[in-house]
Amino acid sequence: MKASKRTAIAVAIAAVFAFSTTVCFGQSSGGKTINSAEELKAYLDSQPGNSPDKPIRVTMSANDRMLKEIAKAIYSSGKYVSLTLSGNALTSIPEWAFFDREAEKACETLVSVTIPNSVLSIGENAFLGCGLVSIIIPNSVSSIGDWAFNYCSELTSVTIGNNVTSIGIGAFAYCPLTSITIPNGKIGDAVFINCHSLASVTIGRGVTSIGRQVFSDCISLVSVTFQGTIPSENLREDEYGIRSVGDLWTKYLAGGIGTYTRPNGSSSTWTKQ
Repeated sequence: MKASKRTAIAVAIAAVFAFSTTVCFGQSSGGKTINSAEELKAYLDSQPGNSPDKPIRVTMSANDRMLKEIAKAIYSSGKYVSLTLSGNALTSIPEWAFFDREAEKACETLVSVTIPNSVLSIGENAFLGCGLVSIIIPNSVSSIGDWAFNYCSELTSVTIGNNVTSIGIGAFAYCPLTSITIPNGKIGDAVFINCHSLASVTIGRGVTSIGRQVFSDCISLVSVTFQGTIPSENLREDEYGIRSVGDLWTKYLAGGIGTYTRPNGSSSTWTKQ
């Protein structure tokens, strides 16, 4: 890991404690079927060097306990990998699943992961610093933990399943997302903090609350669409958070369902379209 990125991820980890990934290459099964982390390591080590646009595709039937060892096999190989997880034994993506805290290593070469429909939750920091470009979170998932995709510096596209009921603190912080739709549930504090490329957001009719500083430092955000009604007591903005979105909450509470825009990311004035 480059020193600058290692430092940035270390700062991101510190923020975690202080404050409280189908990709464009395709999310399809295929490639070599692997049965264990040991077999995965041997297979990856036998392959030539590759690039993010030509990942090694592997399919694994895994359980929750296997993921950390799978992650170690991937980052130790230095090869770019597209991973399809399969089977019903995997019921969650545990916290820190793809980040080794002792070694301070992220799965930077994991460019794609397919999450099976057996998974019910994604834990805290599960994909911290991964090289994911895009991720589909299946409808089986009900919760996304704090900082789950924090600092995934290649992550430009996320599809959130319809049954997600909670998105934790900073879940997509520091990601280069360009747009996002949140169908349902509670949006936690600072979920999109420092998503500098985020330009448009759709907040589904099933969203019931929005936390503090959710769009803090989203300097490109110019369009927010509300498809439902959120009561004022569930728009929890502190003074800093209000500055980050200007008068968006005020305009929404007055104008209701619809799309609100501003001329640029630094403007404090929103207009309902």
